[in-house]
Amino acid sequence: MILRLVLLIFLVQVSNTSFAQTKGYKITVTIDAFEEDTVFLAYRRADKVYSRDTAALINGQFTFSGDKILPTGIYLILMPPDNKFVEFVLSKNEQHIEIATKAPDFYGNLTFKNAPDNQLLFDYQNYMSQKIQESQTYQEKLATATDELTKAQWQTQLNRLQEQVSVHQETLRSQHPDKFTSKLIGAFQEPKVPESPKKADGTIDETFPFRYYREHYFDSFDFSEEGLVNTPYLKQKIEYYLDKLTAQIPDSLNIAVDYILEKTQSNKIVFRYTISHILNRYYRPKIVGLDAVYVHIANKYYKTGIADWVNEDDLKKILDDAYMINGVLIGNPAPEVSCNLFDYETETWTDSLVNLYEIDSEWIVVFLWKPGCPACKKMTEELKVFYENWKDKGVEIYAISSASKKDLEKAQKDIKEKDVNWITVADPYLKERALMKYYGTSLPKVYLLDKEKIIRASRVGASQLEEIILKEKEKKAEN
Repeated sequence: MILRLVLLIFLVQVSNTSFAQTKGYKITVTIDAFEEDTVFLAYRRADKVYSRDTAALINGQFTFSGDKILPTGIYLILMPPDNKFVEFVLSKNEQHIEIATKAPDFYGNLTFKNAPDNQLLFDYQNYMSQKIQESQTYQEKLATATDELTKAQWQTQLNRLQEQVSVHQETLRSQHPDKFTSKLIGAFQEPKVPESPKKADGTIDETFPFRYYREHYFDSFDFSEEGLVNTPYLKQKIEYYLDKLTAQIPDSLNIAVDYILEKTQSNKIVFRYTISHILNRYYRPKIVGLDAVYVHIANKYYKTGIADWVNEDDLKKILDDAYMINGVLIGNPAPEVSCNLFDYETETWTDSLVNLYEIDSEWIVVFLWKPGCPACKKMTEELKVFYENWKDKGVEIYAISSASKKDLEKAQKDIKEKDVNWITVADPYLKERALMKYYGTSLPKVYLLDKEKIIRASRVGASQLEEIILKEKEKKAEN
């Protein structure tokens, strides 16, 4: 009994020691012919690189270690002073690894121990490097071929090479389905488009390749793998689908966003990153009018509590922004406001109210500005040039000052300095809530309304107004 008890205690101690050795992370790095005494551990998050840890040279090695495991993803060893680096991967089951290399060819001399995932990735990268060189050779031969037969031969070689790469990728993924490297390969794999079918009339369906490619674009992407957040590929994949494979109109983008977010809900970390990234993208979209996508996401996912990690203050801001943006979406009637008029003759604010909807003009520019605001002054100067050219062509400007009662004199001073002659108003007692109705949380802002007071451009620059008006005129002429 005593012997069995001693043996049991010994086994428990061995088990605890083994656990202590394997918990957390430990990355040992050896760099021959490297003169610096410090290196850095960093990780990728989409297209950015963030610092994680620092290690000093001790007994010829740099060691990064910690009690908690690091998130799965792509990591870098950064080497000063030139910030040269080598990349590697960490997964939950591969946190105790050894990396060795030698200056100056850090990648050429790279080796791993206790890191089968990294060895798999390293071998794959070497394979792809060779195939890329072969592909470039075939493409050069194809470009310089002078007869159709030779061109066909080199194209056949290229097709064969592409098929080899595809088979190699599928083989690796099927043999190592749980390795993070397999998830990476799947992340940048593209769908193989079959031959286009014929339509009922016997002609080739020319739209088939695009439709098939779009439908199968995410086939090999594992949205349940949270480590892909810590790579460039999740962001790249999403943005390409939204920007290149989706019509740039709110209705189409809303459907595409829902499609992506449905896939990402298999992993909360992936979902959380993806929805936050897309929401921020459409907060200030590159294309005018796509802020409607922001409103859609805010109402469908944040307002309903699906994005349940957001704190109360951030949630309020998101929903408030969505509410105000919704009021000034392109195609909607502009908010009706009646504000106090500034009299240029007496250079004073009056009690006379000017209703935006009573202005009879083919085009109305609503300009929100703040007294003392440098950006507003710059916008005013740009609008003055535009107004000078367009005031006799059916354009009026309705400039709403953000001045409260105490700031009216400051606003008055600005108006004198700006020397403008368009309609200038203010809502000093907030009776009309004009700034809120026109999403005046940050200024300046410019909107373009047509004769019926429908918003035709939202939150644009003064330099864009002429182009937008001319395009709108062309549309009217065509209709």
